Amino acid sequence: MSASSIIPIPPMELRALVGPTDTNDFDNPSGTPIYSEFGIPVRTYETVFDFGCGCGRLARRLLQQTPKPRRYVGIDVHRRLIDWCRDNLSSVDPNFQFLHHDVYSPVYAPGNSLRLALPFPVNDATFSLVIAHSVFTHLTKSQVEYYLSETARILTPEGTAFTSWFFFDRASFPFLPEVYSLYTSEADFGQAVLFDREWFLATVQHLGLGVRMTKHPPIAGHQWDVLLAKRTRDTVDQFPVGEDAAEWVSGTSKKPVARVTPPPEILAKIGKPPVLRVGSEKPDPPPLFGALAELDRMKQSWTWTIGRALTTPARMLKRSAFRSR
Repeated sequence: MSASSIIPIPPMELRALVGPTDTNDFDNPSGTPIYSEFGIPVRTYETVFDFGCGCGRLARRLLQQTPKPRRYVGIDVHRRLIDWCRDNLSSVDPNFQFLHHDVYSPVYAPGNSLRLALPFPVNDATFSLVIAHSVFTHLTKSQVEYYLSETARILTPEGTAFTSWFFFDRASFPFLPEVYSLYTSEADFGQAVLFDREWFLATVQHLGLGVRMTKHPPIAGHQWDVLLAKRTRDTVDQFPVGEDAAEWVSGTSKKPVARVTPPPEILAKIGKPPVLRVGSEKPDPPPLFGALAELDRMKQSWTWTIGRALTTPARMLKRSAFRSR
């Protein structure tokens, strides 16, 4: 009996929530390190932190890996996915731990606490591999800044962070010369988020990280894979900007962008360095904004508290009992 046959596979309804549904995407019968194509040393898998672990697609493959991690911690905003992993994967190996990350998400976790970020629930410099697969592609700019800072905090000096991104070049959007992130949905700010390449590189450097390797997507405009590490004085960022690999970023048409020289005032703005707002080693979580901030203020009010009390079934029963006396 193979190791994979005794490890439960998530049901289809949970697999559909995270993307890949084929059982082969959850399997690793050969025991090969899951990121072998990137040349990551085997020792890097000793301690793994999986940011956005979903229903355990990577955790299940890591359980079959040779050697498997000595410690694994996976977090996700979706409580049901975490509950399934706890019940079915932690029982296979108690060193694989799954924790609910109680942060609001319009689609994935609308019932979570109304906040946009929380610190990773682990100590500094304790993980040799941090995984954020298809996570930063769903976060706002302020969330990305915060969680990149957290990534830098928990990485060991020799550790690696596997991350994936959607990129664009703001120089191609002269009407948005000072915008560093683009959002694809009005209803769900985290459906898909694209980040300016120059802003990304400047932010990574600012937070004490360096780019160890970059792999462009197989289809232009899709997800880039970027390996990050703690920055040293010898770090040379392996990340393309400007015309380098520009054909792989998200574009506006199948034809190349017309080479028209914008007015001097626009060129001046495009040429300005990215705006960095991370001002400390351990920044505060990003504040709520827009409708979320309004909802939060409303929930703190007396009218909201009284209204909730009056509509709670237990309260209604007590009121009925009181009236019958």
